[in-house]
Amino acid sequence: MTLLVTYGPHGNGSGVGYYRQLAEDNFLSWRDLPALAGLQRTRRELFVHPEIIAQQLGLEKAWTEDASQKESECQSWGRLHRAKTDPVCPDCLQENCYIRHFWQHAYVTACPYHRTRLIDVCNQCDKPLSQHRYHIGTCDCGQPLTMLPRIPATSSQLWLSTLITSRGEDANGIAPAIEGVDVSALIKVVHALCTFADPAKPVSRRDGMKSKLVADAIDFLKPLDDLLPDWPKGFHFHVEKRISAGRANARTLNSLLGPWYVMLRKHCLGTPLEPLLTAIIEVAALKFDGALGMDSSKAIAEGVTSYVRAPDAAKAIGVSASRLLKAIQDGECEFRTRRLGTRGQIYEIPCQEVERIQKQRSEWISEETACDLAGVSPSVLLHMMASNVIQSDVNWRNDLLKAGPIQSSSIFKLEGLIRDAATAVAATHSEKMTWAELNSRRMGDKHAIRNTMQAVSEGKIKAVACGARLGDTQFLRSEVTPYFGTPLLESGFSIQQLSKFTGWKWESISHWIDQGLLESESIQLRGQSCRVVLPPQLLAFRQNYVPMADLARGMGTKSSALFKQLSGIEIVGAQQLGDGALRGALIRISDLCRLAVIGAKAGKDLFVPFR
Repeated sequence: MTLLVTYGPHGNGSGVGYYRQLAEDNFLSWRDLPALAGLQRTRRELFVHPEIIAQQLGLEKAWTEDASQKESECQSWGRLHRAKTDPVCPDCLQENCYIRHFWQHAYVTACPYHRTRLIDVCNQCDKPLSQHRYHIGTCDCGQPLTMLPRIPATSSQLWLSTLITSRGEDANGIAPAIEGVDVSALIKVVHALCTFADPAKPVSRRDGMKSKLVADAIDFLKPLDDLLPDWPKGFHFHVEKRISAGRANARTLNSLLGPWYVMLRKHCLGTPLEPLLTAIIEVAALKFDGALGMDSSKAIAEGVTSYVRAPDAAKAIGVSASRLLKAIQDGECEFRTRRLGTRGQIYEIPCQEVERIQKQRSEWISEETACDLAGVSPSVLLHMMASNVIQSDVNWRNDLLKAGPIQSSSIFKLEGLIRDAATAVAATHSEKMTWAELNSRRMGDKHAIRNTMQAVSEGKIKAVACGARLGDTQFLRSEVTPYFGTPLLESGFSIQQLSKFTGWKWESISHWIDQGLLESESIQLRGQSCRVVLPPQLLAFRQNYVPMADLARGMGTKSSALFKQLSGIEIVGAQQLGDGALRGALIRISDLCRLAVIGAKAGKDLFVPFR
């Protein structure tokens, strides 16, 4: 049998209230509805068979399913579900006469919209409003419910009622401003606040609401009127009382505040209700000399007190706990002590001190990081450290403010100096070398490498091209090589090597160099001065001069005999010995050519064998 009058439920209407209103408009009792659908005359049957109810009564399935869903939510409230009494807001009924869904929640004692208390007792007959009354807007005694008294609700009643009716999304502008809270967690926190309201009174299982009447709920929730108004001062005062009443020898908040604190920490931590837990720790930081943050509220305690325990500070800084303890004992950082246990104590470091140490340590980096930052090999980095072109400290482990041996800013400073002094010069790849190539494997002398690096940092050697990193910076090889021995030595000859290669006496070669007849390069080899003759320099020398010893050897005679025969030829580069003898005499190639031309003109007897 379908109903004559049908319509859908209100968005904020009650599930059972929807069927009660339908029954009233069709001049039936709500118990008649399941009977008309062929079901038992019970409330349960209305909600467990939404398809049958919709089909038999001519309702849309979406309407009956909405009512079932709201009834299921009511059942999830457990003992807080008002299944018998029926509180109402007279103003709401006057605007639109239907039962609101959250009026059935035992902790909802006020109307968030009209800011008045809910009424569940008729002021005419003094009887509770029954959910079985025939007319929703009228008491069984005939009193219109719109005539019920309007009693202003307290701020705490509005706060809690609004949070529940908005499913935790709104607090009606009342502090603490909590949004997005899980209602089930809110209920547990409220229960703890009200059940353990008196710290001097032991809590028993019988404590709680005596019934689900609005008056009993208001009486049970009365502690909220002292805790929440003037937030957070009222709550702070309550926490102070609990701390004063706590165990005298307590060293942690768990032991000081007992189950009240444990329950609040469990349900507030990590939720929008966390301001309650924060307020507790704020008071404890001032009134309690024990250790805070020894439980899951450690992060809040650190934020409130601006102190962290030494082990956590050591982890944040990046050192071992023993290293930080040594720094505390040596006075390298600020700290304070807090009592722990019966005789023990713990060290705590100010958060600002931790940040300061972290900042200082971040400026000092490891060798591996420095190599990557500068774009050089470890060996080149060691030369940079030894030459003092960057700031380093080999004993950095003894300094709490250093996380590595290299100061990163000094690398950037050196790179900036080189970049500012750089002068672009066109040169081939073979004429250039990079900073990263300044290593012992390629250049040899460590002392010379360090001198070169110092010369670059002082601007004596200028870069000709700058790369993305310091190691890519390029310099002219001709400006760098005078500081090194090995590259020049590998491409040329030392005096001893040239003497061995040509058969010339090394004293003569040295004298030719001193006279400017043979050019050479001066280098530092293993800390000692050394002269090197490059192939182009040797070629230039041979194009202009020929040693008389080579001529004599080619003619099968001695230098002294040849010297007498060439008495009319100018001899250059000869070194006079103590006995008057000459060594290392040179003849110009141009003079020999002139002699050859003269002889050719003189006739065929010019090239007769020498006697």
